[in-house]
Amino acid sequence: MTHESPAPDRTEMLALSLPSFVFSGYELARKTYLPVLLAGTVGVDMAGLILTIVGTWSILIEVLFGMVCDLAPDPQRRRSFWVAAGTVLQWAGGLILWFTPPLGRSPFVWLLGLLPLASGWVMSNLAHGAWALERSSGIVARGRIFGARAQAGMAGSILFAMALLLSRHQAKAPDDFYVILLLTMAGAPLVHGWLIWRVRERDGTGSSRLDWAGTLKPFQVCIAAAADRWLAALFLLVGAHMAVIGSSFLFIARHRLELPEWGTPGVLIQALAAMIGTGIAPRLLRHVPPLRMLGAVFGINLALALALPWLPAGQVLPLMAWSAGTGGTLAVDFMLLRVVLGQRLDHYHQRDGDAPAAAFYAGFHLPFNIGAVVGTALLFRGLAWIGLGGADHAAGLAWLTCGMAGLFLVLAMGFILMLRQALRVEGRYEPAPFKLNNCISKPIKSLL
Repeated sequence: MTHESPAPDRTEMLALSLPSFVFSGYELARKTYLPVLLAGTVGVDMAGLILTIVGTWSILIEVLFGMVCDLAPDPQRRRSFWVAAGTVLQWAGGLILWFTPPLGRSPFVWLLGLLPLASGWVMSNLAHGAWALERSSGIVARGRIFGARAQAGMAGSILFAMALLLSRHQAKAPDDFYVILLLTMAGAPLVHGWLIWRVRERDGTGSSRLDWAGTLKPFQVCIAAAADRWLAALFLLVGAHMAVIGSSFLFIARHRLELPEWGTPGVLIQALAAMIGTGIAPRLLRHVPPLRMLGAVFGINLALALALPWLPAGQVLPLMAWSAGTGGTLAVDFMLLRVVLGQRLDHYHQRDGDAPAAAFYAGFHLPFNIGAVVGTALLFRGLAWIGLGGADHAAGLAWLTCGMAGLFLVLAMGFILMLRQALRVEGRYEPAPFKLNNCISKPIKSLL
């Protein structure tokens, strides 16, 4: 049985949650407003290519960083060191984007700013996530931590959306993407500094020497057992689903529903609903197993995806209702996945006491990010194919989003059943103990 550790006190919980507040702004800007900005400046085809390159780059950085984060130069400050380093990179990329005009900007300059910006957020977010995983154990305590992080993220989305609405009253307001970029650049040093100051790190036991063969560690944790493989597949499908819904939302509001001014209010409604959902879900975890709740959430998401093509054009209320349902369920399913991830980490800790938290976080978020890249690339390929002009093309956009989201969700519901079966088998028969954080054989080290 998993040991239940006490949850952090309120001050620590706040420090662990606030980075998600600012990170939500980056995610909102990158996944919702950046695609629209790129499509308007470099075209749909090039926008899809730039987003795919940035997403793929983030995956490569996360794979490498899954090893580096656990083996920082100072084992006693391994999380805080990389949180601070990531903040510096965020500023480097943000300044390039802020001081170069978007109109007429070449794809190379876009990438010159977006790649370090994405790298910095990968580094600080992965270190922050590993820090949160290590801070407690057990379903309830982790549910509170990740629930608080999710709520902070939704609160951030709410305030960022409100800031966008207020900025539109200014005479020379910058594009929505740049408004959020400026706010996140200002907030990141503050929340990351508070995290480093208030939350004590778990004593590091590993070597401070960088072992480049350890780059395979995130892959190892994803395939260590059948249950891990099915969980990784769930992360991949959820990443693809979230990318499709998030990237297409403003396009649908503008071109399919003919409500261009209601896109950002829809984002605001999504964030409010997500905050409510992530506040309720941790309480339900006391009575409902995470996987059962996750299956129910996927079912609701599927119903919402199927309803998307039938939303009437020009009517605000159906769009807001759909936004509320989608926002709440998208936040809850990702929170539940990370609770299940924490259970797997506890499982390996109990069995052999050797489960690197950062590699776990990076390893299972690796398929999530791959899914996001694949979902975004397929969506923009479809957008380029159907076009965005005319009523027929707008309807095709809604059906494209519905079909892609529905496919991902049906597969995810099936994978939950397979994961539950794998966990039952694992409970009946436990293989011989092994070291998850094992040394890689000398030939592989030589090759690397």
